[in-house]
Amino acid sequence: MTETTPQPPKPEPELPKFLSNPERGDIILFIALIAMGIFSLCMIPLRAWMLTQPLAYTLIVGGYTSAVVGGANASVENGIWWVYWLCTLIGALKFMPVYWLMGKRWGMEFIDMSLQYMPRFHRMFKKSVDSESTRLYAWIIGLIPLAYLPGPVPGTILNAVAGLVKIRFWIIMAWNAICVLAVNGLFIWLGYTFGEQVLDIVNVVNRYMLWITLGLLALMFFRARKQFAK
Repeated sequence: MTETTPQPPKPEPELPKFLSNPERGDIILFIALIAMGIFSLCMIPLRAWMLTQPLAYTLIVGGYTSAVVGGANASVENGIWWVYWLCTLIGALKFMPVYWLMGKRWGMEFIDMSLQYMPRFHRMFKKSVDSESTRLYAWIIGLIPLAYLPGPVPGTILNAVAGLVKIRFWIIMAWNAICVLAVNGLFIWLGYTFGEQVLDIVNVVNRYMLWITLGLLALMFFRARKQFAK
């Protein structure tokens, strides 16, 4: 019988420099990243409540759903449509500067970490960045509007890449704002046009969403605890 040679253990992946040897700016950005994650978790059980609080919804979330709800409420004279429209800017862009700074400061290491489970996007971004192709700038500018529509386009990564390739902050911020106003303007109009039907759906969803959300959270914590106990 021939003895099998034991395979050497696979080397542990190296931590990015901003995690293995963080400076003061890295620590601040990492704390901001954790705070954004906690904020997103806290928003899960509040979604049902925010459906009935359109101004808070636009200020805190600012996505296309909040724009539809704002437009629907404006159609029944519960608020002014352009106030909801402008408030979506705050909700939609609240984290954008942080991701731009992460891309500018942490560079490709942050993109590698963020896209480790999206190999196709990762290869595309890495190839474009390495070649310093001007097409990358066009891709960023062209895809940002899609990030505010329903779909898989990662707006956070796009803004981080904008920081990585040193697109000036005021330029990318202004373009994000224009895209938010354009997309949410469309959804405000849809909400205003079909106002009563939208509000009827909101009332039905609000009636059941809280219990569904609490049930999903309980299941998530149960599975996490069971996994931890193994």
